[in-house]
Amino acid sequence: MILCVDIGNTNINFGVVKDNRFISTFRIATNSKKTEDEYGALIVDLFRNANIDWRMIKGIIISSVVPSVDEAFQKMGQKLFGIAPIFIGPGVKSGIKIKIENPKQLGADLLVGAVAAYEKYHDTVIIVDLGTATKLTVVTKDAEFLGGIIAPGIQTALQALTENTAKLPTVKLEIPQEVIGRETIDCIRSGFTYGFASMLDGLIRKIKTEVGSAIVVVTGGLSKTILPVIEEEVIYEELLILEGLRILYEKNK
Repeated sequence: MILCVDIGNTNINFGVVKDNRFISTFRIATNSKKTEDEYGALIVDLFRNANIDWRMIKGIIISSVVPSVDEAFQKMGQKLFGIAPIFIGPGVKSGIKIKIENPKQLGADLLVGAVAAYEKYHDTVIIVDLGTATKLTVVTKDAEFLGGIIAPGIQTALQALTENTAKLPTVKLEIPQEVIGRETIDCIRSGFTYGFASMLDGLIRKIKTEVGSAIVVVTGGLSKTILPVIEEEVIYEELLILEGLRILYEKNK
């Protein structure tokens, strides 16, 4: 079995692969203060609850955008599993041609998403990742990573709004029935659901004017919040990053 780990700014998503398919996936909060022992104990408990024998893990691959957590997972892999994890970074075989100005600046998660999208569709794909940041990236049918767009994440922007305004309340994101809100909470909800959906629709259309027709894939922890109000035709891929890690493990084992 293989352990695939996606370390993000807000959450760590990981899954266990057996016979080229995920038999279980998990999500925990990212915490740079946790030690390798704390992460190891948490993972063993989650595996035990899912009836997974952690001793059967034979390989680990990690995508991380949080360097302060990397050492804990490096040590945890070696201490708990007796395995040196593969970290996504320069030198990893991906099959993707990086066309940005400085390939070393490419985020590991963006490369992993591009690999998964290309391997699945073999066509030009716009990848929309809705997490702590909102990221749109493009990989072509010729396996070229062209670059992308980074904007604030929905929850990140909402938190900034409520923390920096004295009278606006903390709001749970839901899609209001009407665009025009009639009370403060619905006004905020409209801005952060219809507003972000409209931004994505506009950006997707502008990208298509540059690259032509493209498949649009949406992933990330906040996707389900606004998927119902995105007008562009999109495909939801919940496990896109983990699937990319699975593919990259096979390329680099």
